[in-house]
Formats: sequence, structure tokens, C-alpha cells
Amino acid sequence: MEIARRETLLGLIGASAAGWAVHASAEEAPVMSSNPGVARIWRGRTPVARAEEYRQYLFDVGVRKIASIPGNRGVQLLMRKLTDEAEFMVVFYRYNVEAIKGYAGPTYENVHDLPRDNEFLIDKEKLVRHFELDVNFWRR
Repeated sequence: MEIARRETLLGLIGASAAGWAVHASAEEAPVMSSNPGVARIWRGRTPVARAEEYRQYLFDVGVRKIASIPGNRGVQLLMRKLTDEAEFMVVFYRYNVEAIKGYAGPTYENVHDLPRDNEFLIDKEKLVRHFELDVNFWRR
């Protein structure tokens, strides 16, 4: 079960990175985009003892939903375990900020909590971050 889940997550990471710019796989070196997309980045922390449970919940309820949203360009779920807590990051790719507003509404910079986040998260963040995606170079 654990191996299958990790392979699924790695597949999502590879698919989102490889799928963003089709020409990137044909290039030998990174190329700066003339029309950058947008990465929407959310971060959260849980007690390390609940990290695996939250990772599965975040994947099942958050990542799968994000992946199903029309116009989604990719999604990545990252986790690192520290001594007492685990940190999670979800990176969600769209064509532009207007596409994010279409999904998230006029308060698009606000975090959209999952139903059970209060059960897991420590010091929940209130805002997500948005960055222009200028380069996406992924080797297979």
C-alpha cells in the first residue's frame, strides 16, 4: 500500500512537471517562458505522529479534488518530517491568476480549508502564495 501510494504521488509530480510545457522535454537545457503560468502554493504543519494519516487525507480529499478542477495544469504534494512535526506543501498549477480566481473566487489568496483540517493542522496559515512559473524543466 505504501509503495503504491508513493508511486502515485511521484507520478503526479512527474506528470505535472512534464505536462506543463511539452517542448521542455525536447529541450536540452531550461528555457525561460515568454508566457509564464502560475503556481499556487499552500503550506501546513501537523504533529509528526499524525503525518501519515494527514498525508493520506490530504491526497484523498485535497489533491484529487485539485486534479479534477477544469484548467488544472498539475498538482504536487510534498512532505517532510521533522522531529516533532511534519510540514506539507501543495503546489497547484494554472495558466494565470484569472484562472485561479475562476476556481477560488475574488478572495483567491485565502486558504480554502479542507473539512477536517482543524483536526490535524498546527497554526493554520490564512493565505496561499502565488508565483509566476517562468521555467519548468523536468528530465525523465
